[in-house]
Formats: sequence, C-alpha cells, structure tokens
Amino acid sequence: MKTSMYLTGIASLFLIVNACKPSGDCVVKGTVQGVRNGVRVELTNAWDNFKVVGTGVVRDGAFEIHPRFSGPAHVYLYTHGSQGIQLKDFILEPGTILVEATAEDESLLSTGAVGTPYNDLLYRCRELLHSGQTGAAMTIRDSVMAEDPAGPMALYFSANHESAAKALATLDRLAPELASMPFVASLKEELTRRARTEPRVSDSEPAHLFVDMEFPDTDGNPVKLSDVVGNPANRYVILDFWATWCSPCREALPKLKEVYAKYHGRGVEIYSVSEDANEKNWKQFILDNGMDWINVRDTKPGRGSGTMWETYALSGIPTVLLIDGETGEILARDNHLDLDAILSGLLPS
Repeated sequence: MKTSMYLTGIASLFLIVNACKPSGDCVVKGTVQGVRNGVRVELTNAWDNFKVVGTGVVRDGAFEIHPRFSGPAHVYLYTHGSQGIQLKDFILEPGTILVEATAEDESLLSTGAVGTPYNDLLYRCRELLHSGQTGAAMTIRDSVMAEDPAGPMALYFSANHESAAKALATLDRLAPELASMPFVASLKEELTRRARTEPRVSDSEPAHLFVDMEFPDTDGNPVKLSDVVGNPANRYVILDFWATWCSPCREALPKLKEVYAKYHGRGVEIYSVSEDANEKNWKQFILDNGMDWINVRDTKPGRGSGTMWETYALSGIPTVLLIDGETGEILARDNHLDLDAILSGLLPS
C-alpha cells in the first residue's frame, strides 16, 4: 500500500523537476560527524570526470555548499585531500539538498540525501533496499524509467541498477544533452565490459567466462579465483562481492549461509570478496558471523575504482555471480540472486 501511494506522486515529481531551469538555485547543506573544524568538503560530479563543482568548510559539525549548477548530475561529497573520505552520493538538482554524513561509519555512505524531488525518490528506493524490500524498490525504479525514459534518472539507474543489456538500451534513448556527455560514452564501454561477465543472452553466442582475480585471505595468503573454480571438488562457485558496512550485504548474509550449509557438501563453494578498508573489522565480522567459506579482501578498495569494481564492472554491492566449475561459464549474475532456487535445479536431490 505504501509503495502504491508513493508511486502516485511520481508523475507530478517529474513535472516539478522538469519545470526547474538549469540555472536554478542549488544549495547543499547538512551535518558531518567525525571531521574536525576547518576541514574542507567538496562536491564532485561523477558525470563530468569527477570535477569539483562546489566546496564548503565544516564548522561545528555543519557545512553549506553553493555549487555551480548547469543541470542535474550524480555527485559525491568528499573531504578534501589526496586521502579524502567519501561521505555521501546523491543527485545535484535545484533546491535545498539536506545531508547527514559521518566519516566514522561506512554503513551510512549509501543512504543519500533528502529535500529535493530526485533525492527524496532515491532516498526512498535506498530505504526499501536496506530493509530488504527489493521488489518494492525496483517497482519505483521501473516506474521512474517509464515516466522519464530519456532523463537524468534513467541515466542514473542505468549506471547503478540496470543489467548491462537493459542499461545499454536505455543509454541509446537518452535526451541529446545527456547523451552527448563524455560520461555516457565511457559508461557504454563499462557496460559492454559488464555484459561480458553476465550470462550470455542466447545459446548462439559464446559462453561468458569468469575473470580471474587474486586477493589475500584472512591469514594473508593469496587466493586465486581460478584455483577455486578449477578445484575438482567445486561443481559450482558463488562469487560474492560485498562489504561489512553494506546494509543489503548484511541482510543477504543469512540466506547465503543457508545456501552454503545446504549445498557445500554437494560441490558448491563461495569466494567472497570484500572491499572493506578496515582489515580488522572485516576479520572480526567474518568470525562473528560464521562465514566459513573462502573470504578475501580487495587491498585497493574504493567504490567505483577498486580492483573488484574494475574487474567485474560492478554497479553496486552486493553483486553475486554463479560460476560453472567445469566450464568456467557465468551462469547467473545479479544484486539479489535466488541461489537456492537456481542450485536446486542444477543439483536436484
């Protein structure tokens, strides 16, 4: 019921946003914890080579930025410097955008901002995802794509939530002012790479095979994915990209544990790759949660730029793939795979 009521406002949302002029006033303000007084924060435009579009200074835990605005954009809020800390990402658009951020808790990275139409919508989507209501979140996404198939949100969802094949089709129908951005050309290249690590669309095309990686496990020993896939004991391998601070990842963990308990004895192994920067927290989380499979950590983490993100052209985490241990073929890939249903068909009792 709540989702249905929410969807009734989507059409009017786009009327409001599309009525805004590109030169409209735009203010980003809010609070940030864990940052000392005087630290500069920056807004960078992910759709324009992460150029800085506005800066502010933290005073008594608060900041305010008046960015340069030429049209809606996907922006990231960072602390300034070569070791800058990512605080939030959201949509830059006319109005007053409200942000609550902390440099101390990675789990709050993906909650977004509020106060403007696009951001309120995204906040709701992320809220649903974090509460395990993936279907409701996707319903909102699909409605947005239907209402504005050539606009900024179509571009945002293509870069972050769509399958590669669907996203590429969306990019081909973007409005000219969006389609002409260099970002779109690079996104098409990324999506083309991602498509190679998604299941093949038809039996007439060559099988899509896994891409090898090597990361250290909890004891510091390097473990190659190819060694896991090539192990004769492993009929199928679940490749799991995650992080301890990722709420949807944590919510998916009980199901993953159930799948491992049910199918490990029948030839299913898990190779979990974390992008946690804090090695100690990662190890403790694995221990506390009884994750008894193969756990490795990307030693060069960074959303959108870490090794695992680049290798598999990830659009977000969790991302789960199912690999055939005999052929190396990628059989399934999604943010929320029903592994039990798939494996029950592949490994009947």
